[in-house]
Amino acid sequence: MLKNAQDNDYGAISYADLTAFKYLVYANGVCAAYSLFSAFYVAVPRSTTLSRSWTLFFFDQVLTYAILAAGTMSAEIMYLAYKGDVKVTWSKECSVYGSFCKRATTSVGITFASVACYVLLSLVSSYRLFSAYETPIPFISSKGLEIASFPH
Repeated sequence: MLKNAQDNDYGAISYADLTAFKYLVYANGVCAAYSLFSAFYVAVPRSTTLSRSWTLFFFDQVLTYAILAAGTMSAEIMYLAYKGDVKVTWSKECSVYGSFCKRATTSVGITFASVACYVLLSLVSSYRLFSAYETPIPFISSKGLEIASFPH
């Protein structure tokens, strides 16, 4: 997506012209950097602590939702580019900028593949966190029903 641009008789278009595509590029870049950092962080042998597990869980969740939002916004733009919307006078731009749309669609597809990987990563980190540590708050009431209770 970073190099996606097209110039023809009708004008020029670049990924930078659309905010959703810029967000897609930034979100993918941040997620790629986090993935490299996380891989090195996890690969270093040290004891697993509660704070380390929570940190990985937190960032896995945040970046999963960030990349999902980027892919969803970009998919919406691609839908409008292919189909148009008569009510708001959006024309079908992919009939004019076909190669731009094909590259953008490929980029959005790759983004959703990375979303699937981040969902799996989030599941693994949540499993590792919640299976390794006990709950910090007691959950038993006087009637034997399981409810959350907070100390007074």
